[in-house]
Amino acid sequence: MSQAYHFNNKEYNYSEPPFYGYNSVENNMVNAADRLEKDYRLRNKRERTAKIFKVIIAILLFVVFVQVFYHLYFARNVKVDKIQIETAAGFSASDEQILEMAGISTAESYFTVDENLIKARLERFPQISSAVVNKKFPDTLNISLQGRTPLAICLIESDGRIIPAAVDSGGVIFQLGKAVSNLNLPAVSGIRIDEARIGVKMPEAVTGFLEELDGLRRESPAFFNSISEIKIIRKSSDDFEVLMYPQNYSIPVRLGSKIDKELFTYVLLVLDVVKQQGMSAQLEELDFRTDEVVYRLREE
Repeated sequence: MSQAYHFNNKEYNYSEPPFYGYNSVENNMVNAADRLEKDYRLRNKRERTAKIFKVIIAILLFVVFVQVFYHLYFARNVKVDKIQIETAAGFSASDEQILEMAGISTAESYFTVDENLIKARLERFPQISSAVVNKKFPDTLNISLQGRTPLAICLIESDGRIIPAAVDSGGVIFQLGKAVSNLNLPAVSGIRIDEARIGVKMPEAVTGFLEELDGLRRESPAFFNSISEIKIIRKSSDDFEVLMYPQNYSIPVRLGSKIDKELFTYVLLVLDVVKQQGMSAQLEELDFRTDEVVYRLREE
């Protein structure tokens, strides 16, 4: 509020300072309380964060302690004392040879034995088709081996020699030389390999035929066992035909590059008819490469 005053014939104006009253004081108190509450919350948050970090540090220290204890005492004192080996019938390697191939021995630390590494080592050997390796706490290692099943004896031409080799359905050589002499299996001839050795695989075209031959063995063992010899006759680098010599018949049978139960049934049927009619001595071979059977007579 302004008022006018006269002094010595002069006029002066005077204004009273504004009065804010009690509301202003109350607002200041509220703001101060808010600041105090915010500071309190901030201190609590910092304290909680510090507690969390302390807990994390304590857990990490505990883990480190456990690791040190594990490596310095526990892991070194838990040993593999039992190694159990299972093999299929006819597997030729002894337990000592298997352990040598696996690169392990008893008294090794249980926790440092690597099952996958042992499996890989064993499966590098051609005579082993597959290996299963697992540990059983606290001291046992189990090894189960599946050997390769011989499908045929391949008479391989290599370096001017004929070398007998046992092969499986995948065409892998896993026995060579004198070791295969006692196997009662069909002979497969006409295969040439530059270097015949354990672990070598047959040419891809021949491998496909061996897989079909294995299918015939599984579907009809009697038909499979009636085969004496199979001769591979090369037509080109990736094409061939087969001359088969069945047991109990003196007539060879010429086939394409395929063999299955249906075809073999037809072959034996024709051979039976020829034998019953007394024509065996007159025929040089039977050709089944086309839909109609071709008889080739012997030259007189």
